[in-house]
Amino acid sequence: MAQLQATGHPDKATRLAPLLDLTRRLYGYGYTRDRIGALLRLVESMVRLPTALESDYLLAARQLEQEHEMSYVTIAERHGMAKGRTEGRTEGEANLLLRLIQRRFGPVDEATTQRIRSADSAHLETWSLNFVGAATLNDVFRD
Repeated sequence: MAQLQATGHPDKATRLAPLLDLTRRLYGYGYTRDRIGALLRLVESMVRLPTALESDYLLAARQLEQEHEMSYVTIAERHGMAKGRTEGRTEGEANLLLRLIQRRFGPVDEATTQRIRSADSAHLETWSLNFVGAATLNDVFRD
């Protein structure tokens, strides 16, 4: 189907629409990602897109994939996911700061470890920036 449509579009720039339409239909039919990939490999061997259009196709295909993978997410679920991302990021920032401090100043006592692990993102950012020019551990915790 895509090859027949593409032959009707001798201008290579217009070949993108039939390929995207086929991709959209495959997702609409409920095929698995693996099955869609196999079919698209076959179609792409018959219908060549100009290199300049490949990035446009990839972007549109990713968007189609995301639309078909997403189910409705409630407000509470979205809030929980955002909170989890924030907590995970803060935890990662704290771990990185601890490793840097240990490397420069040696072992860190439990009180300092707890202070860093319980800090919010704003404090962690300030302390991380302070770390760059800190000569002592106390210099890191200047506010």
